Formats: sequence, structure tokens, C-alpha cells
Amino acid sequence: MAPDPSGQESAMESSIPAHLMVERTRPKRVGDRYTPPYPSYSVRFGEGVSSLVCAFLGVQSRHPLSMEAKAASAGMWELCAQENGPISREHAVHTDEQGFDNQVIIAYWDDAGAYRRWFEKHRDAVIGAGLKLAGYGRWIEAVTPEARGFETLYSSNTFPEGVARMATGGFSGEIQEHGYWGSMRDRLPIAQSEALEPAGNPFVPENPRIVRVEPHDNLAIIRSGQNWSLCDDAERASYFGDVEPQLKAGMDFLTTEGASIGCYSNRYMTSSDGNGNVLQQSFGLSFWHSLEDMERWAESHPTHVAIFMSAMKFLQANAGARLLLSHEVAVVSREQQYYEYNNCHAATGMLGASRPQTQHPQLKT
Repeated sequence: MAPDPSGQESAMESSIPAHLMVERTRPKRVGDRYTPPYPSYSVRFGEGVSSLVCAFLGVQSRHPLSMEAKAASAGMWELCAQENGPISREHAVHTDEQGFDNQVIIAYWDDAGAYRRWFEKHRDAVIGAGLKLAGYGRWIEAVTPEARGFETLYSSNTFPEGVARMATGGFSGEIQEHGYWGSMRDRLPIAQSEALEPAGNPFVPENPRIVRVEPHDNLAIIRSGQNWSLCDDAERASYFGDVEPQLKAGMDFLTTEGASIGCYSNRYMTSSDGNGNVLQQSFGLSFWHSLEDMERWAESHPTHVAIFMSAMKFLQANAGARLLLSHEVAVVSREQQYYEYNNCHAATGMLGASRPQTQHPQLKT
């Protein structure tokens, strides 16, 4: 620990909350005396929160997004305001590698029971069951990880993003498990005792008009974001001159070639206000065959090494940088995942990862 004027060691917390700590049978990457090079934080949920829910509710059409797709997204947004709806919801937009615009609602719950009640009531309306969609598609991608299968990392403890907006316990103090390769696994409570090995591959058991993708155990999901709304002009120029080009190149690689290294799906998304106006923040959303595959890319692949090096250059050139970074990772069982697509193109999200022998329905234009 870094010394303080009192002569006592500074307090530093574990990312893993006390009520989720168990006897560790799988060792950490660093020793107990490790001191990270800069402060970072995790969020805290109430001890009664056993599961979390993150649902991505999307619409898509060829560019520009059609009026029908926009109306469908607006309807989904209103459904989220109904009884048992999410605690937190936000918009994002994305133009995928096929040239389709996607508008997405990201919805969070800290009560899986409330989510199930909401979903059972509104699933048909969200996915468009019974409707003949013309010129646009709808999709649902939802994960319900146990609290012990979820971890977070934030560069600031004053500006909540994503799942942090519903964390009733606020932020932790400065945590120890960051700033080194392997820290992501060390922050996962479940990884104290489990290897998190994947089993199987995604598949589609049949080919109906609304396609349901069946996943596998220990699939990993990451949402990793950056917010430059507080940056001054010089810091913003440095970010967009040095960091963002490398970040975009890495996101493009995962989107187009990620399957070669275990990345099923990647979207480089921009947050929005839901009315077509983008905000000053973006995030990557990726689905991976395993946590190990994600770790391997982060630690050694040239595209991520370039992101890391450009970020270090940025931080060295911008003392007290106001760029806000956020990160949330889940490792989920097969039963904790739900992927469904109605009239979407064949490369949409986990639909493209399933690689069935039969052909997926294509979006009609």
C-alpha cells in the first residue's frame, strides 16, 4: 500500500463485497500487498440482490432507421415504464457491419423475479409476435447473471454509468483488483472457486419466423464504455486523435473477425437520447465463448495492445484526465441467457454466432 502521513497503511477494498467472499481455491494473479497504479472503483448492490438483469431490446432497418422501426422502439420504451419494469433504462444507436441501423434500449433490473413478470407479460409485444414486420426487425438479448457472476470497474466514483445507475449501495472505496492482466477474473466472486470453462456452442434448434438462439454455459459478456462529456478541448482532441482511432480499429476487428478468437458478436455503440441525438459517450458490447477468450484478446492481441498503449499515452499527456471509463462483465449459465430475433438479418448479434445448417430469414426490404 502507498504510505500516508499518519504512518498507517491506506485502506483499500476488494472489488468482491464481503457477503460474496468465500474461501478462495483459485489463486489471484497478484499478492495481497499489490498496489494498483491509479484509483478505480466497483459498485455495490444490496446484500439481498442475488441476481441482476440486463436486457437489450433492439430494432433494425437499413440505413436510415425506418419510421416503423422508430415507432416500435418507442413502444418498447413505453412498455419499460409498466409495472415490474426496469429500474434503469437508456438508449443507444449502432450501424452494424451489414449497413443496418439499430436502435437499442438497455434496461436493468436488480430483481430477476420482477423482470420475469414483466417479460412474461410483454414479450410478445416487444418481439412483435403476431405482427408481419415489413422492412424492419426486432430483437431481444437478455442476460440474468447471479450477483456472484458479475463484476464492475469504474474510473470515477461520482458519475454512474450502466448498471451503476441502479446500485443501491453506491460505489466501493478504491479497490485493489485492477491495473494488471487477469484482474477482470479476480473481480468476479464466482471465480474465487470456479474455473468458468465453457461448454458447447450456440445453435438454433429449428428455423421459425421468430428465431430463438440456444446458448451454452459460461458464456461471457462485456460492456465497456467511455464518456468524454467532461473533457476540455485539449483532452478531447487528445482522446479523438490518439485513443479513439485505436479503439475503433479494435472494435472493427472484433465485429468482422472476432469469431476467429472466440468473440461471437461485437457492437461499437453510441449512447443517445432516443430522439436521434447522440450523446458524448460510447461503449463496446461483446458476447464471448468464454472469459478466457476475452482475457486472451485483452492481454495479447495486437488490436487490444494498441488500445492499451494509446490509453497510457493519453493518461500521461493529460494529468487529471476527466475521461470517464466504465466496465461491466457477466459470466452466465445457459439458463441465464435469452436471445430472440424477428425478421433480422442473419449476422445480428447472437443470431450470427449460431451458424445453423439451415438458413436464417433475411430482413425484407
